[in-house]
Amino acid sequence: MKRSIIILSGLTILLGGLLAGCGQQKQTAQKQKITLMQTTELTSLDSTNQATLPEFNTLTNTTEGLYRLNKNDQPVPAMATKIVKPTANGTQYLFKIRRNAKWSNGDPVTTSDFEYAWKRA
Repeated sequence: MKRSIIILSGLTILLGGLLAGCGQQKQTAQKQKITLMQTTELTSLDSTNQATLPEFNTLTNTTEGLYRLNKNDQPVPAMATKIVKPTANGTQYLFKIRRNAKWSNGDPVTTSDFEYAWKRA
């Protein structure tokens, strides 16, 4: 009888520890945080005027373009709905932007925004 109580107590403690561990993992999964550090001060976050690695890294980590790289370093759609092929003898690319693409102020992102950025650059 005494041995059964000890085994039951041990299993209860083990099960309690497993359940507590699962609870902590669930809380951690809900909160995601990343901290990045640059080695020098940023001089500009203008995407057409960034020439140093700190600016490039910051823009890469905080903005999204038409495509992004997947885990195999292959381009996949980001703001674009699909990978497109050039038209007009390789002089035009026609992109469709995701319907839910929005600027930080809530305004929709449009193809004109990308056209303006390329012409400005």
